Amino acid sequence: MKHFAALVATFAFSLTASAADLTAADTGTFVVLNPQKAPTDLHYRLSQNGGQWVMEGRQANGAWTNISCEAACQYRPSMAADIEVLFPPHWREQADMACIQNHAQAFCRYSPKGNAAAASYVVVALVTGRPVPIFLRRVP
Repeated sequence: MKHFAALVATFAFSLTASAADLTAADTGTFVVLNPQKAPTDLHYRLSQNGGQWVMEGRQANGAWTNISCEAACQYRPSMAADIEVLFPPHWREQADMACIQNHAQAFCRYSPKGNAAAASYVVVALVTGRPVPIFLRRVP
């Protein structure tokens, strides 16, 4: 019975630790890409404030607006089961992923397996009935 409990604990840990969590290194400003992967006028900015993730958005050179939802739905780290819903199997087989999410969207870092330095970012809209990826590019 002890061995079974240890096996279950190890399996559960591997599901939640399959990809590193987002960190302060993932904060920054990102431009939304269109379906042809060209930049649009919409920007996102991810930051942390008091240990909570904050997402802001703006059009072109407009003012930043907090697009994190109300107090009841702060971002939380995505678990392996969440990532299975967010991404199709062929993505998960080819990339390591880490996400934060609330009920409206997920913000994710992904990189080819074995090449963490080649990180890219995506927002996944969750209010559309099915997850819809919105590709991003970090900007200075």
